[in-house]
Amino acid sequence: MTGTEVPVPDVVFDGVHSLDLGGRTVLLRPTGRGHTVGDQVVEVPDAGVLFTGDLAETGQFAIFPWFPPHDADVSGVGWIEVLDRLIAAGPRVVVPGHGSVGGVGVLEGVRDYLRELRDETWRRRDSAMGVEEIVAEVRAVLVERHPGWAGQEWIEPGVGCLCAEYGMRGSFSAD
Repeated sequence: MTGTEVPVPDVVFDGVHSLDLGGRTVLLRPTGRGHTVGDQVVEVPDAGVLFTGDLAETGQFAIFPWFPPHDADVSGVGWIEVLDRLIAAGPRVVVPGHGSVGGVGVLEGVRDYLRELRDETWRRRDSAMGVEEIVAEVRAVLVERHPGWAGQEWIEPGVGCLCAEYGMRGSFSAD
């Protein structure tokens, strides 16, 4: 890497941005609020490849950057909707932000986990449990279902995020 110059970003864009990489076009595409308010994916249309960043991981619990009051732009419900749209596009190859490269099953696995997390959290919110008790129960259920997964520390912020979204659930579309 000696002598390599890292270019300084100098392009600002809104919406989809197309880049020509010497005969191969890649698209930078915003997804809507999910993992963060500014999520985007990188698509290589002629190869059917999708780079997801932290919208998708394999072999670990989804990374929830939920640290209110200063960092709370993640939306668990929105994330599920983003993944549904990405799945519908049918990429051939999915390169997650963490874990193994795969097909559309990578996206389906994360979406299914997020649904599990949402459903287990909201079921307990309906019982008027406190957040600490909800976290403990949901953690136990999810670790039992996914014993080999890394990142158990992300379950608690995921539960916190979904508890905050619980009261707004009528404003989101159903699965």
